[in-house]
Amino acid sequence: MRFLTAALLAAAALLPAQEPAPARGLPADTSINKLRGITFLFIDVKVNELRSEDGDLRGDLRDVVELELRRNNIAPKEAPLSPADTAVPLLVIEVKFDRALGRSAADIELSIRDTATVVRNNEKVLAVTYSQVKKAMSASDTGLPREVKAKTRDLVVELIDGMRKANGR
Repeated sequence: MRFLTAALLAAAALLPAQEPAPARGLPADTSINKLRGITFLFIDVKVNELRSEDGDLRGDLRDVVELELRRNNIAPKEAPLSPADTAVPLLVIEVKFDRALGRSAADIELSIRDTATVVRNNEKVLAVTYSQVKKAMSASDTGLPREVKAKTRDLVVELIDGMRKANGR
């Protein structure tokens, strides 16, 4: 019996790992497909707390996002103050700091908000169509803004890669 169990485990380990097949008729990653056709993005950066030692973090993050978009021929646009539903597609960077004694961390969320249609009543709504989160950590408060900028850049690069895939490039 032990020999049979060991043989089955060994055989299972030799089989190639397969990802589960997507549902019939659906692409493997539907969130990436929602990025198809985007040629410009309005940008909004939100930070839950700013300290003087953080400098102009909000402006720096906006510059990081704009630079990466321009490098990839995606036009960044300034988001109007109101109404929010007219500025679509809207790229939102939201930074939430979590500072405690001896450690500093921040959650950085990148999301795309776009117009969507509710199927049951054909009503147009503003919805989050793409979202990703990364965590930045630093042993000191002074190093955290640098980590936040680096993680934000990583999120934007991943978004742009997804947009390329969605557009077949």
